[in-house]
Amino acid sequence: MEWTFANLIIQTVAGLIGANIAAAAAHEHRFGFWGHSLVGLVTGALAGIFLQKYASTVVTANGSLNDPSGVQIIAAQVLTGAVAGAIAMMATGFIIKERSKED
Repeated sequence: MEWTFANLIIQTVAGLIGANIAAAAAHEHRFGFWGHSLVGLVTGALAGIFLQKYASTVVTANGSLNDPSGVQIIAAQVLTGAVAGAIAMMATGFIIKERSKED
């Protein structure tokens, strides 16, 4: 699969949404809507830049490459961006919470 700008946009938006959904699920690690959005956008963009090709690589049991359909590519890009945004938001929230305990 080729690297495309459309997949970068898909992963960036999915990172934003994934970070905000993770913030809604984990109240104790929240640090503000704009903070979640910024972390999600940055992480989604980084995932779109570096993980785009690997997210859509599908291999069969004998090791040959399988060409995914358009829907499968979009689903893989959305899930990759959302999960990356959610993980980054949780890690950032955990770090902020632990640093505030020390003060």
